[in-house]
Amino acid sequence: MPKAPDDMLLLLAEAIDSREELAAGSSLRVMEHAGRFGKALKLGAKDQRALERGALLRDIGKIRVPNSVLLKYTILTHDEWVLIRKHTHLGGDLVKIIPSLKDIEPIVRFHHECWDGTGYPDGLEGKKIPRLAHIVRIVDVFCAMTARRSYRKNIHSAGDALAHIKSESGKHFAPDLVKAFIDAKIGKAEKEKARKR
Repeated sequence: MPKAPDDMLLLLAEAIDSREELAAGSSLRVMEHAGRFGKALKLGAKDQRALERGALLRDIGKIRVPNSVLLKYTILTHDEWVLIRKHTHLGGDLVKIIPSLKDIEPIVRFHHECWDGTGYPDGLEGKKIPRLAHIVRIVDVFCAMTARRSYRKNIHSAGDALAHIKSESGKHFAPDLVKAFIDAKIGKAEKEKARKR
C-alpha cells in the first residue's frame, strides 16, 4: 500500500492522463513496467524509487500545454510541435522546486532524448542521457505503442512494439538497455494477468 505522498502522486498522474484523454491507469502502467525493468537491471533502492516516481510523473509538464494543442486530433503545426516538446523542460522545472521530487527532475526533463542525439529537448547523445531517463524512454514507447491513443486507430501487439524497439537499438535507444528490456520480458506479466481475467 503506497504511503500518503505517493497516493497524491498517483492522483496527480491520473489527472494528467485524464486531461490528455488517456485510458485510466496509463501512467500507473508505465510506472509498473518501469518498476519491473528497474528490478531486472538490479537498480539500488534509491534509483528504483526515483525511476518509478519519474515514470509516473514523466509528463507532468503537459499541464502547462494548452488543450488546443494537447488535444488536437489533426497534424500539429511547427509551432504547436515546438510547444508540445517544451513539456519536458516545463515538467523538469516543476518537480525541481519540490525537495521530495528533485531526484526525478532528470527523468522528467530528458525522457524524450534519443541515443543518437535526435531526441529532445537538448539533443543529448549516448551516455550523456541520464540512464534513468533513458530507461523510462524505452518503457514509455512500449506502453504508448501497446495502448489506445486518440491520434492512432490501432493498438500494436507487444511483439510488434518489441520489434520496433529492437530495430531502434543504437539509434533511438541504448543497445544494452534494449537487450535488457527484451530479455526481461517486461510485457509478459501483463499478458498473464489478462489471461487470468
